[in-house]
Amino acid sequence: MNEESEAKLFALLDVISVEVVAGRNDIRTLDAEVKGLGARVSDLDAKVTSGFERVERRLGHLETRVEGVEAEAKLFRAEFERRVAPLERRRPN
Repeated sequence: MNEESEAKLFALLDVISVEVVAGRNDIRTLDAEVKGLGARVSDLDAKVTSGFERVERRLGHLETRVEGVEAEAKLFRAEFERRVAPLERRRPN
């Protein structure tokens, strides 16, 4: 191989080396960004899970309160019917 061809080959190798190093740096940067995004996604996932758990707890409390109100309404209806029934029997025809 003559010196001119060898010089061109080394020049191309220099260009390729610079591009490879730049590509590796880009990959490192992207890898760091992906890891950062992964941490953010994990944080968001934890927040969403926590939010759903709070909603479920509140719904559970709400169901308990609704059940209490329903029980009280049944007792009220029963007491009302117990008091109204004798009055309805006494009603003149």
